[in-house]
Amino acid sequence: MKDHAKRAIALLLAIVMGTLLFACGESDETNATTIQAQDAIVIDSPAKFEGKKISVQSATTASDSMEILQANGLTCQLFPYKKVTQCFDDLLLGRVDAVYVDSVVAGHYTKDSSKFVRTWISDEAEPMGICLQKSSDKLAAAIEAAIDTLNYNGKMEEIAKKNFGTDETAGLRNVTEQPVIPTDFTTVKKGVLAVGVEIGYPPMEYTTDDGKTFIGFDIDLANELGDLLGLEVEFVNTSWEGIFAGLEKGQYDCIISSVSITPERLEKYIITEPYIANALCIVTAA
Repeated sequence: MKDHAKRAIALLLAIVMGTLLFACGESDETNATTIQAQDAIVIDSPAKFEGKKISVQSATTASDSMEILQANGLTCQLFPYKKVTQCFDDLLLGRVDAVYVDSVVAGHYTKDSSKFVRTWISDEAEPMGICLQKSSDKLAAAIEAAIDTLNYNGKMEEIAKKNFGTDETAGLRNVTEQPVIPTDFTTVKKGVLAVGVEIGYPPMEYTTDDGKTFIGFDIDLANELGDLLGLEVEFVNTSWEGIFAGLEKGQYDCIISSVSITPERLEKYIITEPYIANALCIVTAA
């Protein structure tokens, strides 16, 4: 019986050693590919950021969320960028493991894509509104009524489907009667609605391939609001870090640029009721 056991153990060791030798014989490139694929699969929640390289756009709710996670003990390398496009450029180059970003942006990059995949989305949607100075209450009321009009006449759904493929605004506003838009407002420039935007945040606000024409959901929304208010729309492209300071200085009438509604912002500004909802999510390389 002891001889049979020795032969069985020897056979088992031979099989294990053969497997190890086969694995060692694989190319470094194959192993690297396997590791990358495994990393992409496992980053399916913020808890899996531990030890990883994560990119975010600076001064956003994703950036704020990362600060909270790190304050609660998460250890990872954070790569903040001024433009969200830079996050995805570095993900494609393999410099980071994942992008922590808004779902509307993730949808733009992952739709029909062989390069990127969304691995997680938060259960909590974050509302977005149009931001104005506290002194612009009459203009805010007019914009609010204009947004309701776009929901009433179906135009909001139309521009949502144009930019997202689906109606990301559904259910946020239930408008059953034709709104009346006030006309007793003033703007920074007479006859003009000056809008602060941070261009470079697809599909909300970005440019055509030639870099000359502003496009996106917020751009379409602003133009529709301008038509309803009887105003020419003028876009002021501003970095996100300085966009609220520009509003305070009176450089534009409002910000229509994916502004999340937060308690801190509501203390300082007028923000309309939500016109779209958004959730944080994780995108990795496919």
